[in-house]
Amino acid sequence: MSQIKSEQRFLKNLGIRLRAIREDKGWTLEETEEHGWPSWRYLQRIETGKNVTIVTIYRVANLYGISVSELLEDL
Repeated sequence: MSQIKSEQRFLKNLGIRLRAIREDKGWTLEETEEHGWPSWRYLQRIETGKNVTIVTIYRVANLYGISVSELLEDL
């Protein structure tokens, strides 16, 4: 598998995991703003596989009350 395909798969899997965590909490995208996330539209892009920085990963993990390592485990 090429490097680009591998990166795309990682971002897709990260997005799937983030959406699952949010849904497990019973939050809609819009409700994430009530919990401190600045823009539900940005989170939506992340959930669909948009590239993110490590700082964004850190912030999302904090939003959901999990560690970065837990978030990234087995991706």
